[in-house]
Amino acid sequence: MTDDSEGARSTVLERTEYVENGVVQLRFADMDDSVMDLNAAEAAEVLQVMVEFTGQLARAGALGDGPPPEVRVRPPREGSSIWDFVIQWSAENPEVTTGAIQSAGAAVAGGLAYRFKMLRGARVKSFDPLPNGNMKVEWQDGEAQEVPAAAWSDFQKLNRRTKRTLQKILAPLGDDADIVQVRSGEASESSKEISEAPSVAEAGATEYRSASAAPDDEVVSVSEFEEEAQLQSIDFRPGEKWRVRTRDGARNATMEDEEFLRELDRGMALHKGDIFRVTIREVRTTKNERTTRDWSLIKVVRTRRGDDDVHDDPETEDPSSGREDGQS
Repeated sequence: MTDDSEGARSTVLERTEYVENGVVQLRFADMDDSVMDLNAAEAAEVLQVMVEFTGQLARAGALGDGPPPEVRVRPPREGSSIWDFVIQWSAENPEVTTGAIQSAGAAVAGGLAYRFKMLRGARVKSFDPLPNGNMKVEWQDGEAQEVPAAAWSDFQKLNRRTKRTLQKILAPLGDDADIVQVRSGEASESSKEISEAPSVAEAGATEYRSASAAPDDEVVSVSEFEEEAQLQSIDFRPGEKWRVRTRDGARNATMEDEEFLRELDRGMALHKGDIFRVTIREVRTTKNERTTRDWSLIKVVRTRRGDDDVHDDPETEDPSSGREDGQS
């Protein structure tokens, strides 16, 4: 009997689906978790800029292949600072090749969640493409999130335009509110049903101050590439970096290949002339017209062995130095 499960799986993943209409909800509250009235000018900015933010996501490819959707607002309840933005298309919903139907409300809420983390100074640790057309992003704090692969490059930017947009969305946090909660739901759900679900993201004073700070046009991009390299110095102490030489020069890098470290623990010897094939993740940050590059070694494979033990090189540390596992 043949196994057709792989073929069936491929069929599911390649099926064309559509981005459904959805709702993204913003709830402004105080420290006692009570809603209140807001400054009219700031409230008007929030209403207007949510259209701009949704359009930016659509142009970046986060909402399928169609034109930007129409953004409408449900009538608020009396005494409420809860706004439901209905994200809908006036014509055909845009197509997206994925294994599951995507909600426009969830996509916009996810975009806000990603931006809020950037405002808090969070950094991306790793990213991997998924079969459903999204990119799985793992943050340095351990949280993970999926973003549309088509919009991946745009999601990495925290520049002048993005910060201005976020500042307007968070404007009520400057005077009247202490926190904004973001939720998403289906177009058929009521405001009450959506507001009872857990929030997708929250922002407070920290995020508002970051968005309101003098713009510095910071742009962060993450890429991966392979190189031939030599390990000029190694250091097993937590947080310390290894010196790596490629054909373009030498640079410090964080070692993240756990399998390579386990091989060293099992007794693999390093030599002065060893050549490795390394996969490097580079985080490039451009700020105030200055660019810095941070390297991580995520895969290290020895392709050619040298002659001398690595600890014979006076510029290279003994692999056993600095270990905290008791090995010698």
